[in-house]
Amino acid sequence: MKKSSEDHQNNSRLGALGELLVQAFLIQYCDFVYPTQDKHKADIMCELSNAKYTVQVKSRRETKEGKYVFAAEPSRSMSSVYKNYHVDILAFVFFGKQHKRIFFKANTSTQNYYTFQNNNITDTMELDSFQECLNQLNQIPVLNPLFK
Repeated sequence: MKKSSEDHQNNSRLGALGELLVQAFLIQYCDFVYPTQDKHKADIMCELSNAKYTVQVKSRRETKEGKYVFAAEPSRSMSSVYKNYHVDILAFVFFGKQHKRIFFKANTSTQNYYTFQNNNITDTMELDSFQECLNQLNQIPVLNPLFK
């Protein structure tokens, strides 16, 4: 099914709204939050306790089945400009009938598709997932020396 120009416009508006929601959340907890330029692989850059993070925002509407399906954008990732660029944090924005919620995930795997159900949504998911994401990104391996 081909998308109309109105569909493309609505998707752009949904993406812009998702980015603004994520920025509004991050400004509450980070020292600095910066939107990037259009077409940059990361949508937002933020700083927290002298650490800098890049954030890519993915916004989706709820499906008829009550799911949210997020896919990687191959056009940007295949570009020679962004081929070797790494985004630290994925921010998934859920636009449901009764809510607008955010789930943060450390971008530490090669997974391209993410599916969430309505039962994944909790009252504290934004803060809980952001804290877990930062914990994963800032894990320092503990060395286990052979000779003690």
